[in-house]
Amino acid sequence: MCNYRHKAPNGVYYFRRAIPEHLHPFFGGKREMKFTLRTKDRDAAKRLILDQWASWSQARLDKAQASFDAAAQPPTAPKSQALLDRERARWEWDEEQADLASEAAQNADEEAEELAPIMDALEAGQVPDAAPQHVARAAQLAIANVRQIYGAELEREANKRNAPGAAVVAEKAVVAPKGNGIFLDTDIVDGWATERSPSAKGRAAYESSARLFNSIMGRKSAELISKADVQAYKQSLIADASRSQVNVRNQLAYLRTLLGWAAQNDVIETDPTKDVRIWVTEKREDRSDWDIDDLAKLFSGPVHSKGERSKGCGGEAAYWLPLLALFMGARREELGQLRVSDVRQSVYLDDAEQPQQAWCMDITDRPDAEGALVNKIKNAASRRLIPLHPKLIELGFVAYVQGLSNQQGRVFPDLKPIGVGQSLTDKWGQWFTRYKRSLGISDNTKVFHSFRHTWKTQATNAGISERLCREIQGHRGKDAADKYGSKPSMATLVAAIASYRIPGLKI
Repeated sequence: MCNYRHKAPNGVYYFRRAIPEHLHPFFGGKREMKFTLRTKDRDAAKRLILDQWASWSQARLDKAQASFDAAAQPPTAPKSQALLDRERARWEWDEEQADLASEAAQNADEEAEELAPIMDALEAGQVPDAAPQHVARAAQLAIANVRQIYGAELEREANKRNAPGAAVVAEKAVVAPKGNGIFLDTDIVDGWATERSPSAKGRAAYESSARLFNSIMGRKSAELISKADVQAYKQSLIADASRSQVNVRNQLAYLRTLLGWAAQNDVIETDPTKDVRIWVTEKREDRSDWDIDDLAKLFSGPVHSKGERSKGCGGEAAYWLPLLALFMGARREELGQLRVSDVRQSVYLDDAEQPQQAWCMDITDRPDAEGALVNKIKNAASRRLIPLHPKLIELGFVAYVQGLSNQQGRVFPDLKPIGVGQSLTDKWGQWFTRYKRSLGISDNTKVFHSFRHTWKTQATNAGISERLCREIQGHRGKDAADKYGSKPSMATLVAAIASYRIPGLKI
């Protein structure tokens, strides 16, 4: 038979199989199927291909060929309204799952940001000055992080030993039952990540969720996971007093995304998570807008009024990040990772069809000219070129960028990447939380992400349309209609940004 074995430069073997050209559309335009075999042993790789991947890939090709043959048949009758309604409902459901998974990651980031000072105090052996429930939750997050790191180390050791028929999950070895040998925490996550290209932080979150499912339900081949298993997993999470309803919902959203992808790609026959949901009755603590009083406290603080730069403040990031977030409505990491080349002028035609120039902020994942500095974005909708607010130019942001000594580097060179996702602003976010509290801003519902909420509120008050708000903030459209039509013109965006203001705020 054909040899589908490929050895990467790092010594790890991959399964690779070419897809016939006429079947490319059935595989999202891909020219080959490629999955890591997670082993550097040649014989083990060969055995995996013979036992699992060759037959699995042939089944996918056969199904795609059947679809191709069916498409070559004479056209069938037009779809009924009922069928169109079902397809529409399915599309809306898929969008909802993507939103839930995205929200889960955002919630986790915001919670970690809020509780970071408490976790720092616990790590230093100090008694935190915080409510007991916040201390308890911070301790849970710290313990979960240690377990995740330890579980990853155990898993790496197990892979080194290449123990057939066994896998390490969290803190114990679980014998893998019979099946196709395609597992949630490795093969499904690998396949999903290859197609969706999540950030390192996002991938780590899905891997952690998959290991959580395995630790509760036992590690089994993906096609053996039943709806009853998912229901039992849900009930187990609900029974865990340390988990909120929102946390349970988020864990189910991660699982639903992975197994939904597996079903869509014919890795498993059906999606066992379909229709398994949790009704959330408890309310999550909402993010409050920044009001004028607290904004006045923030911008009259020593960073903005005296030019002070304390340890951990990220240098000039301490001054500019809150202002950029308030006047541009962008995400924290989008701002923290800006390169000098991302602050640039764009030529456009005004209403009189005369050429004009606008200073803009380019939020993109395209690499720089040398390919050295690569930015990350949340999703495709996050990629946008937005004119700078006049107030930022007045305060000297463009002059600051032009005055940087390294014109090939980042706008905030003192921010350093940390953690699984190599985030530039995670540590800075912890400093900001401490700093705002030192200014007497103790409301826990007012965090850095609240600047996005504030921007949306004030933009709406200024009469900026919902579609323009989504374009400026990098949000996906709410319905299929948003997929039609071109993006707003630069002239429209310039006018919209110029109309945005914070009544009563003086800086």
